[in-house]
Amino acid sequence: MLLQKASSKQIRLTPDLKNKCIERYEVEGDQVVRKIILPDGLEVTSQITIDQKAVQDCDAQSVFDHSFLRLKTKSKINFSEEITSVDLFSGCGCLSLGALEACTAIGKKLTPLLAIDRDPDALSVYSDNFNPSKTYSKDISTLVDGAMSSKLTASELQLRNNYLSGIAPILLLAGPPCQGYSSLNNYHRQKDDRNKLYERVARFVEITSPANVLIENVPTVIYSTDKVVDKTIQLMKSKGYFVDSGIVNLVDIGVPQLRKRHVVVASKTKKVLIAEVIASRKVNCRRTFDWAAGDLQDEPAISIFNTPTKHSEENRKRMAYLYDNKLYDLPDRERPKCHRKKHGYKSMYGRIKADEPTQTITSGFTSPGQGRYIHPSKLRTITPHEAARLQLIPDYFDFSHATTRRSLSRMIGNAAPMKLSYVFCLELLT
Repeated sequence: MLLQKASSKQIRLTPDLKNKCIERYEVEGDQVVRKIILPDGLEVTSQITIDQKAVQDCDAQSVFDHSFLRLKTKSKINFSEEITSVDLFSGCGCLSLGALEACTAIGKKLTPLLAIDRDPDALSVYSDNFNPSKTYSKDISTLVDGAMSSKLTASELQLRNNYLSGIAPILLLAGPPCQGYSSLNNYHRQKDDRNKLYERVARFVEITSPANVLIENVPTVIYSTDKVVDKTIQLMKSKGYFVDSGIVNLVDIGVPQLRKRHVVVASKTKKVLIAEVIASRKVNCRRTFDWAAGDLQDEPAISIFNTPTKHSEENRKRMAYLYDNKLYDLPDRERPKCHRKKHGYKSMYGRIKADEPTQTITSGFTSPGQGRYIHPSKLRTITPHEAARLQLIPDYFDFSHATTRRSLSRMIGNAAPMKLSYVFCLELLT
């Protein structure tokens, strides 16, 4: 059984380590060790028993992450210092998952105060994994309902005084719905009503004054006709936050997907620059499908979590054509008629390459017609378990409250890979 343990000790800092958060990885026998040296000289060590299938990985960090993904039991590590958090549009909690691991890495305890999401199934999964003090399973606009820079409403006072007990959280995480901005949404995406939800994050900051803020979304969010990103940044700057924003290519920080996200980071106490964070946390080698999920190809189909979707006869023939002809892209003549003319859907009905990162995982990963989601060597699309691994969700994560295939694929597909919040929380919280 793979287990994660953590310990800490005080060390004497050399000049090159002062005022920095240094992350190092080492293989020691059958253990892989992560060492975080904090700016105050505290060294926090986390160790995991190596998953033997990871011995061929290119470096110790890859071995650590590979073994972390395969942890069957959640770490029970007790630290005294708490990091209070709020997760807006929480989904099943992958931003909180990255924050939790960052807190473990620096010797602190993550204490979620509140999670908000309109999907009750996703909130149930969040609660199972993070045990927040409170949850709110309605549209955030019914709780955070005031205009920017206006007097607090009765609902907002209730939020601050009852849901948060007057506590200003140390960390605010937010992943507003991105479908309205996505380039996959060709129907008035810049005027989608969901775009207004981004502004609710800014209003939440105004109401609760969190010490640190992390907001993630699709890169095209900057093209919103409402200028929601600019408005949010300007409001936080007016409140005394140091703010930076930019595009992050997640494959650079160890996510096995070709996926980009727009990130806003803000702090009341320190200046965190996105380019510097990515440069300091960049991995030495790209993670691939096989690295993340290659060991699951023959996993027994026990539940919806590890059972692939049943496909139509037409789609089975399309998948068989790829395998029989050693192809990864389906020729136009084999596609549905609506795809046979000029189109930009090359990845749809496509087969994953085992030795490369995958395309972005979306809630459509169960359908071959939604993207390149056909397994590299099996006549099927990827399972929810394989998709979860590609989102860097470890095996111990509890999805038991996701009782339908649709809700499970939505939770996993809508999640932000935990490495995104991990790398930024390391900087924000040290």
